[in-house]
Amino acid sequence: MSWDARLVFHHLWSYVEDNGVNYDSPKLIKSMCMPYDGDQVVSRIEAALDELEKLDCLIRYECDGHRLLFLPGFRKWQKVPHPGACHFLPPNGYDEQGYPVSHEESCDSHESLTTSAESLTTSRAFSSSRSSSNKKEEENKFSSSKEKTTLITFQTSREKAHVNAEIIKAYPDLDLPDSWNAFMSHHHGETRTVTDWTRQWKGWCQRRAKMSGIPPSKPHVHSWQCEHVLRQLGLTLETAQPDQTACQLADQLNKENQ
Repeated sequence: MSWDARLVFHHLWSYVEDNGVNYDSPKLIKSMCMPYDGDQVVSRIEAALDELEKLDCLIRYECDGHRLLFLPGFRKWQKVPHPGACHFLPPNGYDEQGYPVSHEESCDSHESLTTSAESLTTSRAFSSSRSSSNKKEEENKFSSSKEKTTLITFQTSREKAHVNAEIIKAYPDLDLPDSWNAFMSHHHGETRTVTDWTRQWKGWCQRRAKMSGIPPSKPHVHSWQCEHVLRQLGLTLETAQPDQTACQLADQLNKENQ
């Protein structure tokens, strides 16, 4: 592959979330991974992503109207001891954590969900509890740390990547690179803990969006035919049915998002 493709591929391993997914946005990749390069590199990043897609090094797809990319080998080659909460599901053929799923596993999962709705609820409750426990463990680890860091260090941290994904999801029309440049100028020379920087950066973007008249996006409402339900049931739009299992799963997902 070309030199540009190798460089971008190298950066993608820290750009994606813990399930190997993040926004398919050359501008965001440039802002998070190459902040000191000029805007002219955005077109080179786009070309590199096209090349990586042709080489099967990444998968580009859409979910809930968002353009996303996924590294299919992420969970094979990247060890994540305590995976954090992720904002988007991987494409078809992979589970929520980014591991490949065989056709037989999908069929078994569908049969299990169809025969026992109660088992589904229990299983999801356990999974949600375990995810919350892992997330709380990570938050406690960073909040208990008194070590202060600069904005340059915070810029490349996983915590900033996570909060960026939240901001983009809540305010897709906000100019994130411009907001970051203004944030850096305002807090130049300051040092804070990672937790403090995360809170400051999120609040800064929320206030900037409000002052610019940018409304927050409406939360996604799950239905029996939305992609999240279809993925967990191993179905497609052509084979989906508004049956009891699909409707119960949609209701359960909506309750978890409240």
